[in-house]
Parts: sequence; C-alpha cells; structure tokens
Amino acid sequence: MAQLFEKIPYNFFSVLASPNKEIYIDCILVIYHAVDSIEDAFQGDREYIVAKLIDYFDDRSDELVEEDDEEPAHTSRQKANYVINILKKTGWLGEEELGDYRTSLNLFDYSIQLIDTLIRIQNNTQNEYTGEIYTVFSLLSSFSIEEGIGVLEQATLKTNDIIRKLKALKANIYRFYYDITAKRTKDDLHVLLDKLLIEYKQNFFDSAYYNLKTTDSLSRYKRGILESVSKIIHDENLMDELAKLVMYKKRIEDYNEAFIYIEDKLRYISDSFNALEYLILSIDKKNEQYVTAAASKILFLTNQSDDIEGIFNRLFQIVLNEKNFDYTKLFHIVQAKNLDTQSLYSQRRQRIDTQAEEITFDDNFISDDYRKEKIKALLKNNIFGKKEIDQYVTNLLGDHPSIEAKDVSIDTQEDYVKLILIFLYSKSVGMHYDVIPTGDRCKNNFITFQNFIIKGKSYE
Repeated sequence: MAQLFEKIPYNFFSVLASPNKEIYIDCILVIYHAVDSIEDAFQGDREYIVAKLIDYFDDRSDELVEEDDEEPAHTSRQKANYVINILKKTGWLGEEELGDYRTSLNLFDYSIQLIDTLIRIQNNTQNEYTGEIYTVFSLLSSFSIEEGIGVLEQATLKTNDIIRKLKALKANIYRFYYDITAKRTKDDLHVLLDKLLIEYKQNFFDSAYYNLKTTDSLSRYKRGILESVSKIIHDENLMDELAKLVMYKKRIEDYNEAFIYIEDKLRYISDSFNALEYLILSIDKKNEQYVTAAASKILFLTNQSDDIEGIFNRLFQIVLNEKNFDYTKLFHIVQAKNLDTQSLYSQRRQRIDTQAEEITFDDNFISDDYRKEKIKALLKNNIFGKKEIDQYVTNLLGDHPSIEAKDVSIDTQEDYVKLILIFLYSKSVGMHYDVIPTGDRCKNNFITFQNFIIKGKSYE
C-alpha cells in the first residue's frame, strides 16, 4: 500500500493546526476561487493572486502569529506574501517562472481535491441521489458492443457513487443520533427543536432521498438492471468480444485478465444492487432510532406533570441551572461501620412452603374520581404514539387536503407537543400524511415557530 506522505509533503496538514489556521483556510479559498476558471486551470499570475489576498487582509484587522523563520508581516502586502510562502513550504502551492520577471502560482492536484472537500463541508453540501439509479438502468438498457467498455465503467462508477452516498447518509444520521443521546445531554427544548426541525430536516429528509424512496426507487429499476447484467454475463460470445476489446483499449496482453476485468465490473453492479435494499432498510431503521430518541427527549423536557417523571424533570432542571446548588438538601450521606465481623451474618432458616391467602378488596375504598385519574395517567403516554398522532392528523384534516400548522388550535401544552410530533413522525413508515416547510415564521397562541403545511397523502 502506498504511503500517504509519499504523495503529499509531511507538513501538508500543519496549516490546519496552526494558530493562524482560520486565516490560512480563508487565503487558500481566496486563491482557489481566483484561479478556478477554464482559462487559468488552477494556475494564476502571482501578482494577481497577491492583489486578491491584499484585498482580503485590508478587510481584516487580525495579526498573523509569526511562524518558522519568516519575516514579520504587518502590512497587507507583507501578510499576503507571508501566507504564500507558508503555503509553498507546506506543499499547497507551487511556483513557476514564466519569463519576463513573471511567475505563476499553481495548486497541486491533491490540494484541489482537499479544498473541494473542505468547501463541501463548509457549505453543508448535501449528496444528491435523484436519477442515479435511473442512470445505471439507462446505461445498461442501451448497452452495445461498440461502447460496451465505457458503459460498464460508467455504470460501475455510478453504482459506487450511490453506495458511498448512502453509506455517508447513514453515518450522518448516526452523528445526529449520537448528538442527541450522548453528546448534547444538557440541551434545552429550543436547541433540540432547532437541531431536529431545521438541521436534521435539511441533512436527511431532503427531496433527493424522498425521490429515492418514491419516483426513483430501487424496486422500480432493480429488476431491469439485474436482467441486463445477467444477459451480458451469460452471453459467451459477447463476453469474448468485450474481453478482446479490453485487451485492445486497455493494452492488456493476457486474455484471462481482460475477461476478469469485465466480469468483476458486472458482478460488482449485480452484488451492489442486491445489497442496496438492505442498506436502505438500515438507513430507515437508524432514522427511526433517531426519531424515537428525539421524541422521548421532547416528551421528557415538556413533562411538567406531578407524576414521578415530571418531578424528576423539574428537579434535574433546578440542579443543572444552579451552579452552586447545595446537594446536602437532597442527600444525607453519613459514615457507617460494621459493629463486628458477624454483623452482616444471616442465620439460615428451615424452608417453609408459603400458602396463598384470599385477598378481600373493598371496591368502595377507591373513589371513582381517583380511579379515573389513575386510568388517565396510565393512558397519557399512549396519546403520543405514532398511531395516535396519525389518527390525530386525520381528524385535523377532515375533508380538507391540507392545513397549515399556524391554524392548528394550540390551547394546552399537550397540543404543543402533538404539533411537534406531527412534524417529527411525518416521514415514518405507515404515516398517512406528510409535511412541507414553508420557511415562514409564525406565531400560534403562545409559541413562535417556522410554519409548515400538513398534507394528507391521499391527495397527492
């Protein structure tokens, strides 16, 4: 296996751990955008790039922390040259003499790849799946011997892209799940809702994944893809011609090696699409875990009742909100010592079989009001289940195709929790409605939130 630092300089990542890392990253992006054109092809005149960096430093008052043996930099031009020298030393940039006292600065291929990744992370760019499966289906459906090698390579590449993007999506859901269950244990309801209804919505319930589950679904094209692969791999004459074509185009001398090259790609496509449905089911399962954890935490944070859960909830809030809380009011801890070595000894007794005695219970001992309150307490959690929320939405919609969240009656805290769970459960399996965010903020009774449309699926 090739060593990473045989491809890139050993100190390449030092700029990301430097005290000036934020300035360095900004300058790298300035240089990247300055030379990102067809004409420049990531190569730009040094003076032009210096001018761009001068403009950047003119708008900032930050001072650079001096590193290595570089000359101190105080003016914007000195800072621009300072950063360029650092990036050259760490292998982000290369410099080329053009003649006539002109030089150009070039980004290396590995620098461009990493910068592209950093930009996607910075912009929170989401993976797109729309049309990916259909593309593989179309490529294999129009397979011909003339373009056979290119078609198989493109189909393999697209298949690999789908698998990697869906794996990344599952990892992304786990990050949110970990965040809510382990990392952000002190988040209040406001932070939790922002994370759930805005950030998680954008990262998971995007339109592309919705299309992957509906119009661009796996079940729609899987059979056709597998049939096309099977047709090719079981046609001996076609496989023979493809192997010879690989030998010619890829300059492979061994026939068996060329044959395996084609066979491996076909089997990779077939195996991937056979396993893809399990990956999608795994993503759905991970999403259900996150939704369940988020719903449980929301119910806990909004519970202000007088039952044990509500009392502990308020108690935890008091303890967490007060930095100098006196725990001695809650716990009385004293030292205890054994009186002697036999003080914990229990004498063995003869076993006696117990006999059940009849229990007499006076029905008049418990009042009807007390009985009703207990039944209500036992059934309280059931009103927040997925089935109950789905039925609640059905009753809300009635004969109307949709309703806006701002128009839903919110008279109690229970109504408030139900509105949150309507949004939360909207993408769960078996629900008969969907939600569409409008992006507008609204106020309903005592709360302000981003409005959304609740739409029955029977009207789609």
